[in-house]
Amino acid sequence: MQKTFMKHINLYRLATAFSLAFLVVTTATKAQDLHFSQFYESPLNLNPALCGSFTGAMMGEINYRNQWSSVMGSGNGFTTMGATLEFQNLSPKWKKGYLSPGLSFFSDRSGDAKIGTTEITGTMASGIFLNSKSVLSAGIQAGWAQHSIDMGSLQWGEQYVNGDYDANAPTGEETVGNSRSYIDFSGGLLYKYSSGQVSMTTNNEFKLNFGAAFFHVNQPDISFYGQGTPGSELYMRYVAHGYIQFGIPKSCVSIIPGFVYYVQGPSQELNTGVKIRYYVLHDESKYTGINKGGLAFELGAYYRWNDAAIIMMEMKLREYAIGFSYDLNTSQLNTASSGRGAFELSLRYIN
Repeated sequence: MQKTFMKHINLYRLATAFSLAFLVVTTATKAQDLHFSQFYESPLNLNPALCGSFTGAMMGEINYRNQWSSVMGSGNGFTTMGATLEFQNLSPKWKKGYLSPGLSFFSDRSGDAKIGTTEITGTMASGIFLNSKSVLSAGIQAGWAQHSIDMGSLQWGEQYVNGDYDANAPTGEETVGNSRSYIDFSGGLLYKYSSGQVSMTTNNEFKLNFGAAFFHVNQPDISFYGQGTPGSELYMRYVAHGYIQFGIPKSCVSIIPGFVYYVQGPSQELNTGVKIRYYVLHDESKYTGINKGGLAFELGAYYRWNDAAIIMMEMKLREYAIGFSYDLNTSQLNTASSGRGAFELSLRYIN
């Protein structure tokens, strides 16, 4: 009995240390790639090794994010959409691991010039069961992407003649292309640990999830001015992420502190926070009392350092989950945005 009690105390100490360690770190501005505040709800954009890292046969998820419309005007803000489809295992007879394919699509548009990114990627990840509680997985990703811009929708100072705007007047700007396509490669590693369960009589679940990923390994050329322009290569993006999930014994509550850290060229971004999950255990087994899905609610708060405070919530009902988050701007842009940042929606289905 004493041994079990000390085990729970050590787990809580580890979780508390984890939370505090990342809450005292500060960083600079945000990374360049598209990203979501609900970063674990866009797994293949976070880490290719997350492909297939779920309980089920198939998972589909869609994401929507709208940012800075309050500053740039309706229709000119940053609009990001994503969709992901993953299959858990292509080799069900392989008992020591899994092989999981995935397909993802992302689209991002912003500003008067409709500067955009469209990307389609294929992912393959393989996990090895180290034991009954631990999994180590690796994933690779390859895709096609296109950057685009609508130069015709912009107005330049040279086009104002005698105070009047003339769309046919020369802009005085260098000629640029309307789009740029390239092939992209990425990869990642992931470690998972899971023990315990959620039931009517106990709640001793404990989970770890830590990963690292690297995107744009080939550093493709993305310049609209043509290949070979100085500084035209896309910076590699490095990602570190993780969370700890631990249940409060004899309750329906779990605490989930987490973080994600991006580095891309001179830019960095750190998100830290915690979520609280409440289980409504009405789908328990008649004989074991173990939760088979049921209904669960999550409420959380994250902070993107030097940029935004994020509130988020999620409702899970058996195979379905819907999430909502809102970014409250805390950067210097707060003067123009009045704190209004971005809202985000996610919808997930697991078969």
